[in-house]
Amino acid sequence: MAFLSLLFSLGSPQTMIGSVPLDALLTEDTELTANVTGYAVEDGPPVTDHITQEPERLALSGVVTAAGVLLLGAGGRSKLIQTKEALRQIHRDRLPVTIVTGMDIYADYGMSNAKIGRTNEGEKITITCEFQKIQKVSLRQADIPPAKAQGSAKGKAGQTGAKSGKTSTESAQVEPPSDLASRTGWGK
Repeated sequence: MAFLSLLFSLGSPQTMIGSVPLDALLTEDTELTANVTGYAVEDGPPVTDHITQEPERLALSGVVTAAGVLLLGAGGRSKLIQTKEALRQIHRDRLPVTIVTGMDIYADYGMSNAKIGRTNEGEKITITCEFQKIQKVSLRQADIPPAKAQGSAKGKAGQTGAKSGKTSTESAQVEPPSDLASRTGWGK
């Protein structure tokens, strides 16, 4: 199936991991997970705060060959070396990438795992990568009503004029043994 994809998909968009083109995409797995509460939930309107979504995950496996797939494209062993170096750079620089496949465009993903393998079966490398969607947030500001912002404190948090106790600089005196110790003969 991958060979047919490689052979007949010359006109369609090529699978890309950032700037790394794959000659053939073998698998594409999208994982959508959520944490669901284990506590009782009331009936009524939809309760969305009891289900928290995890970031989307993507797993890809594909092949990069030494042969040039497109006419006048780069080929040979240098293509394999460039592919491996580009994946290393994505990992090293922790760059968010956009992944383009025949099914979807995955923007703002971070690479969580990459395996690059080569065998003696030919001039090709197999790539297995896992990605996770980077969740972005934006800063929101709100105005505080003047009545709440200018409130004056009433009362005091402590007591003024209360005795705080005294400390002694003299060495502590040793207390005599208890009466029980002297009656039982202990401590002699």
